[in-house]
Amino acid sequence: MSSARLCSFLFALLVAHIRAEEPFAFDRTPGKLPKSVLPLRYAIRIEPSIAKASLRGSETIEIEVRAAIHEIVLNSLSLEIDKATLSGAKEWSLTPKLDADNQTLTLPLPQELPPGTYTLALAFHGKLTEQTEGLYLTRYQVGSTDKLALTTQFEATDARRMFPCWDEPVFRAIFQLTAVVSEKHTAISNMPVEREASLGDGLKEVVFGASPSMASYLVAFSAGEFDVLRGEADGIQLGVYFTEGKRELALYALEVTKQIVPYYNEYFGVKYPLPKLDQISFSNTAAGGMENWGCIIYSDTAFLFDPKTSSHSARERAFEVIAHEIAHQWFGDLVTTAWWDNLWLNEGFASWMGTKATDHFNPDWKAWTRAAGEKEFAMALDARATTHPIQQPVETEAQAGDAFDEITYQKGQSFIRMLESYLGEDQFRDGIRKYMARHQYGNTTTADLWIALAEVSGKPVREFAAGWTEQPGFPVVKIDASEKPNTVTLTQERFTLNQINPKPLSWRVPILIGPVGEKSQLVELGDSPVRYSVPMDAILKANRDGVGYFRVQYNTGFAPLVQKVRELPEADRLNLLGDAWALAQAGRMDASSYLELAAQLAGDDSYAVVAQIADKLSFIDRLERGRSGREDFRKWARDLLRPQFDQLGWDARAGETPLDDLRRQTIIHTLGALGEEAVLREARTRFLKSTETAEKLTGDLRDTVWWLAGRDSDARIYDLLHEAAKKTDSVEEKRSLYGALAAAPDPELIAKTLAIALADELPPQQAARIVPRVAGASEQPELALEFAKTNNAALIAKLSSFRANDYLADIFENFSDASRASELETWAAAHLPADAATTTAKAADAIRFKDSLKQRMLPQVESWCRTQAAP
Repeated sequence: MSSARLCSFLFALLVAHIRAEEPFAFDRTPGKLPKSVLPLRYAIRIEPSIAKASLRGSETIEIEVRAAIHEIVLNSLSLEIDKATLSGAKEWSLTPKLDADNQTLTLPLPQELPPGTYTLALAFHGKLTEQTEGLYLTRYQVGSTDKLALTTQFEATDARRMFPCWDEPVFRAIFQLTAVVSEKHTAISNMPVEREASLGDGLKEVVFGASPSMASYLVAFSAGEFDVLRGEADGIQLGVYFTEGKRELALYALEVTKQIVPYYNEYFGVKYPLPKLDQISFSNTAAGGMENWGCIIYSDTAFLFDPKTSSHSARERAFEVIAHEIAHQWFGDLVTTAWWDNLWLNEGFASWMGTKATDHFNPDWKAWTRAAGEKEFAMALDARATTHPIQQPVETEAQAGDAFDEITYQKGQSFIRMLESYLGEDQFRDGIRKYMARHQYGNTTTADLWIALAEVSGKPVREFAAGWTEQPGFPVVKIDASEKPNTVTLTQERFTLNQINPKPLSWRVPILIGPVGEKSQLVELGDSPVRYSVPMDAILKANRDGVGYFRVQYNTGFAPLVQKVRELPEADRLNLLGDAWALAQAGRMDASSYLELAAQLAGDDSYAVVAQIADKLSFIDRLERGRSGREDFRKWARDLLRPQFDQLGWDARAGETPLDDLRRQTIIHTLGALGEEAVLREARTRFLKSTETAEKLTGDLRDTVWWLAGRDSDARIYDLLHEAAKKTDSVEEKRSLYGALAAAPDPELIAKTLAIALADELPPQQAARIVPRVAGASEQPELALEFAKTNNAALIAKLSSFRANDYLADIFENFSDASRASELETWAAAHLPADAATTTAKAADAIRFKDSLKQRMLPQVESWCRTQAAP
């Protein structure tokens, strides 16, 4: 065996040691509930009352007892059990024992129950609230009138709030729902309506068809005064539902769905299996979208699009979110991860597939190039001590909620894209088809996907993937040209930010590398150095196209790349910027190197490149708060961006693309935030003009004008913005206008904005989120923090448990003094539940990291700006 092969073999052994996961097996799937009882079929009847904010229900559950038992244990939360019986050879009346801490319902049995099939019957009641969990009341506005509808949010662990159930994803079962609702309401669930019957007194009974076998978190129900658009795609009946007055805004969603469903049918090789696909939109939901099988529920801001007034960003967001949620109908619904430790397999894949579909149908949006921004955000978190593997242990309901983070979504998407590039698009797709056909209507682990991909590609996918999914972080690939002429040496080490003695880790790294202007080749890097030959005087670029999830550090090759950067493809310019910023943050490169690169690219016509630079300038500006060097930096940054503004101006011109308009909006927004007086004056003028005439502000620039008007507002401007926010029934406009109020500069105006959080002019969750928006948008986050601490109980009561744990952490993260990290930890220990420990630790680490950057990086930035400002 050669030394190279020996090293490869030893590296494979290391990775095999990392890999602990095995293919799916029911009995070894984690979870709280005993595996001795299986639910087979639920027949659920609910009677919700909007007027009384109450719920009554009953259910019969056909169960299979797999081994002799003395009790039945399932999940229930916030429900009172009125009656419980078990039927088999005879009927037993059972006495329920509720455990609120463990969210379980235990039913002791009068005698040992042998294996067999039985029927469990339960009757229950509970309350309805506007907290976006379980079955809840969702408020929306029609003109000046507030109305209420009913809808659900069960993922991750809240089906148990509407009916007692085995609320873990491995317990798939058939569900049939019956609901008693107002006769004027439309009722929607996973399956088509089987029959309806009037009950008198203004009520009707709606019986839905039985579902396929599925996880409890995918059950869905909504009822309200809906309008609907109908369509068809590949024989599947489509319904797009929305609250009153939004028909024109829902047309785009139907158009997008008609494109996506046939595309996914072909890609997955398994046709969408349900007879219908309904999608429903509300102004107040738990998330942008929830992928309930056959009954997807969205937020208006992520689903509706007004072709007359909405921004291009809103159009893109609608397409991407719809594509993401429909992808889940296969990846998550048809095939479901066995436990929440593999949540990334649902969310990372749906994110990747949504971006792939967006890029396929809208290539001019450059979705994959711009996805680099999401990848950079994930990598910034993944380099820190508070990161976690893509596959992370989950033991509690709170940990299941915490798993919905950037590592799960963005790192998951980025790794899948890198894996597709490594295997090849066709082989990757064929592996997905094999996986989908093999596991439909079942549960899996990540190992099951790796097996299918390896069978098709012939490559060691499990060994390759283990390092990326089962350990935290990622590598930096170091390129050393000092060893001998025409040769560079590639090595890897773990890339970290602000970590003390991080654990050394290794990955199998696929590197596309080649001289600028020439073809690239794939080099695989493991533990051993790899030597790569290059032509004389060639300028080398690694991680070509930016597909790899790793950093690249050149010992001598960075400066030549900066000089040639304008000749690089857009994705490589963006990738080089991302690496330079990360290396500067890590102390591996002086911050001036990033600023020099940004200066070289200041006139770039790429929206993605300009947005990256603007984002980092804004980050530095926030770090500079209270420092004497802030104005020098701001002047340099404004000078850097002004030529772009002079070129683009305020108004779109003939022949421009939507991305040109986004670039304009980014430049104007950033210049205004950096204190460019001419931009602030023009924004104020345009806003006042829009209030005095019938001509409305539209498009991406509308939101920027509102935000800058808010940031520069006096009492008059503030009141005009507030009145517009209360008056509009467009959720998109309302969100932007309240965001503008959050940016107000005057402490008295900030106090007025914060007071909205405790008022009733917004749905509870949206109202509470005003406070973190003030902390992020205003120059005085301490006002938001003190308000949040003073009113902690009232604000937390407005939030779902899913959102409550990170509420204070979100506010504290707007500070950059290490003392604030200690303050957060002390406050959390005294006032927050233990479930908030993860988000508290992440926020405290982020604050301390920013403090370290202020001490180390800002002097470099300020020195650069003074040098550039000199004659």
